[in-house]
Formats: sequence, structure tokens, C-alpha cells
Amino acid sequence: MMRILIGVLLVFGTLTAAHAATAEREYEAVMHVRSSQAMPILDDKSHIVGIAEFRGLAIFPEGEVAVHRYDGWFDLTNGTGTFHGYALWTFEDGSELRAPYSGTARSTGPDGIEVEARFEELTGTGRFEGATGSGGFSGRRLDAIDKGGSTYLKGKLSITLP
Repeated sequence: MMRILIGVLLVFGTLTAAHAATAEREYEAVMHVRSSQAMPILDDKSHIVGIAEFRGLAIFPEGEVAVHRYDGWFDLTNGTGTFHGYALWTFEDGSELRAPYSGTARSTGPDGIEVEARFEELTGTGRFEGATGSGGFSGRRLDAIDKGGSTYLKGKLSITLP
């Protein structure tokens, strides 16, 4: 009887220890283009490919702020197309979250673009060590790249910690 009780306690303890916690974290970000390079495809000025670095701040509802970066590449025809890259959130305590992203862009006029993307394979360091997860963002670039490329985003991260 004692062996059965010990066995049940060991199994229960193992199941409890293996349980991971998942947190949903929403944020809003204001980003600006740090640098961008583009070139036309086959001399067609309406079709461009390029790389861009965005920098800004991500603000979480709990009042936490992270330095936010997007480094990636794009393929756009008349301002509409796809983009891909890597996102980084660096928090005040030095902890980081990183995730690759893929998304779509749609022209809203001469200077504006609406964007939507998904994060996959989220990883972390510091207090996020061992994290996994996914998420996404959507938003709008409000002015042209040569005017700063000001962009407003709303995002959501689903973070699972061991």
C-alpha cells in the first residue's frame, strides 16, 4: 500500500513539475525606419525589393517598455506585397524575446501602408530563458520612408515558459 502511495505521489509530482505556463502579452509600438535600401526589379520602378531596419518602443499594458527592433526584407509592387525578418524586444532588465516574422503589406495611398504579420518560433533570454511561443502584429506606416517611415503597431505574443 505504501509503495502505491509513493508511486502516485511521484507521478503527480512529475506531472506538476512538467506543467508550463503560457502568458498572452499585448503591446503597442511606435517604430521609425532607421535605414532602408531598395532596388527596382528588371527596371520596373513599381516593383521593388529591399531591406529595412525599424527601431522604436513597445509598450505593454502593465507599464513595461521594451526597445523594439525589426530587421527584414520586402518585395513590393506598388506598395503591396510581402515582407519577412526578425523581431527583437529588449527589456530594461536585459531580458530579450526574439522571433522571425512573415507578413503582408497593402498600399493605402502615396505614403501609407497597412501591415499584418505572424511571429513563429519565439525564443528568449534572461527571465524569458527557455521561452517558446508565437504571435503577430498589425498596423500602419503613416508617412513615407524618406520622411521617417513612422509606423504604429498593435501586437500580441503568446509566451510559454518552462
